[in-house]
Amino acid sequence: MAAVAATSVAAFVAAGMSAVPASAATKPAAPGVSLLTPKPPTTATAQTATGVAKLDAALAAALAAAAARVALPAAALPAAKTAPTVVSFTFDNQWATQMTAATDLKAHGMAGTFYTISGWIGLPGFLTLANLQTLAANGDEIGGKTVNNSDLPTLSDAEAEREICQGRNVLLADGFKVTDFAYPFADLNAEDETLVKACGFNSGRGVGDVASADTGACAYPDCPYAETIPPADPYNIATPDDAEQTTTLAQMEKTVTNAESHGGGLLALSFHQICATTTAGCDPVYSWSPTLFNNFLTWLQGQELLKGVQVKTIAQVIGGTQQPAVTAPTVPAAAAGANALVNPALTTADSVTPANPQCWTPDTYGLNANVPTFTWSPTGGAAGGGQETITMPAGGTGAAMLINTLDLGQCAPTAVAGDSYQVSDNYQSTVPVYFTVYQRAADGTWSWLTQSPTFPASATWAPATWLSPPVASTVTAVSIGMTLASPGTLSTSNYSLSSTVGVPAAAGIGVQALQNPLLQTADGTGTNPACWTAAGFGTNSPTFTWSPTGGQTGGQETINMTSWTSGDAKLVTPFDNGNCAPTVTAGGVYTMSAYYESTVPVFLTLYSRNAATGVWGYWTQSQPLPASAGWTQATFTATVPAGINGASFGMTIASVGTLSTSTYSLVRSS
Repeated sequence: MAAVAATSVAAFVAAGMSAVPASAATKPAAPGVSLLTPKPPTTATAQTATGVAKLDAALAAALAAAAARVALPAAALPAAKTAPTVVSFTFDNQWATQMTAATDLKAHGMAGTFYTISGWIGLPGFLTLANLQTLAANGDEIGGKTVNNSDLPTLSDAEAEREICQGRNVLLADGFKVTDFAYPFADLNAEDETLVKACGFNSGRGVGDVASADTGACAYPDCPYAETIPPADPYNIATPDDAEQTTTLAQMEKTVTNAESHGGGLLALSFHQICATTTAGCDPVYSWSPTLFNNFLTWLQGQELLKGVQVKTIAQVIGGTQQPAVTAPTVPAAAAGANALVNPALTTADSVTPANPQCWTPDTYGLNANVPTFTWSPTGGAAGGGQETITMPAGGTGAAMLINTLDLGQCAPTAVAGDSYQVSDNYQSTVPVYFTVYQRAADGTWSWLTQSPTFPASATWAPATWLSPPVASTVTAVSIGMTLASPGTLSTSNYSLSSTVGVPAAAGIGVQALQNPLLQTADGTGTNPACWTAAGFGTNSPTFTWSPTGGQTGGQETINMTSWTSGDAKLVTPFDNGNCAPTVTAGGVYTMSAYYESTVPVFLTLYSRNAATGVWGYWTQSQPLPASAGWTQATFTATVPAGINGASFGMTIASVGTLSTSTYSLVRSS
């Protein structure tokens, strides 16, 4: 209309009444050039102009009036909607199947935005770091989506800030340019928008609030046909609904053409998995057919050529520079000796999932179809606390436990490198159970750290206590839980986790330093003496048999070596940092003794723990002791070397034969 207004009626006439020259009809005009460019005048057109000059006054007046209407000032006309229609392909949660989409995008000369949960990189079924690097090399954008895909409005502001900032920082450290964010579950509030901006992102994408042609989706006028460019709120970009298995190709195309015909704007299309539902692991709802996706890209190429549709990443739409990394405040560690757990008595309900105690989460692994059940009560536990009961049905496999929520500090206790942790609770169980400990790395990811020895079944509330090994410098937090790993029932209450520096104090001069020296008490399995463990090395075939009775005084352990080529077998105190292994004093003189019966010569073997590293190693051994048909005491005295703070020893057999031991002792004499 603007070109028509700028062209006089006389010019139309001079151009032979043709608004579009033949040359312009076959190809688009160059930018800034009107398709209404007049033809050069000819003799015929000059004669036509003379004829027009002789038109009657009425016709001339009508033409003049028409020209005046065409030439109305721009301010008198409604504003033209000339925004392009821009399609952004956005992908959530880095599903491994999105590589199929990435390959198709590249083949069609397009790129997408892949919103990445940093803590899920490389997990089974998800994109690896190498996959993400391939995407970036192809021109795709890597966006952020927290560390753990946590629902931000359910967190404290401090925890939400850690999730947002640390997720971005991990991706930055991996070498990606990270400027745009997607809210997990498309759930956000005003404070979350502020945090996303504060953490260095240039935008935040939700899902919904743009019209979609999908059945049951929001439609115009309740929702606009597209988001504006630039978005009115760049930290809450509106989109059509997620693509789902029920979304047809025609509906996807209609969503685009609706935007084209209603003023254009941004369509940030959201996808999860790109897979056929017949493929193992393909979500039956939040996935779209690879065939439909490829067909849609081919159709969209036509829209690019014919309708001027543009395909851009979110970063290309939003623009802006990459901001530096922002570190969110961390949670300080609890003081040594203080209980670091939140809601240790299990008395407070979780505000989001009231069926669970606050800051505690049911966890399982290795299950079959016979899944365990979890039941929480704020009452009924030991000493007036709450309790969690886990029941593993008959035939069940794997393990189940209640653990501190694996997060970035709202619940999980911050760890101190080099400290050991005293873990305790009260429990009732029908089968042996044990503590499991998880560790958090600097990037916010969690993994298994260690586990305690087993505790025996108990029909009444019984205390369980265990000292963890010192945590490494790479550990930023720990999480604990008592674990049920066989069919049965476990109830727990009154947890405690407190840090301690170093190892337990050494026993005084003349005091027995060993736990369960008479081998009378069973460990959690019921088949071994507590605080003793079978050990050995080499090529041989020993069997270990324990009895709480029959020893010189108390119980006895019998080793039957049926074949031997090399190495040995022995019963020793565990190589731990103080739960069972006795602490010793460097420079102190210690006498070790045990009663034995054997069919072959045997000897005492000693091991030591390095005070600086906590690592155990071979220390020394006694001279061979003769075979003995009756209980005979063997003794050995040694001075503890400098740099040693723990000792373990045991009577050793290193040939075919039988050895029984009983009544151990470790006492410092000076």
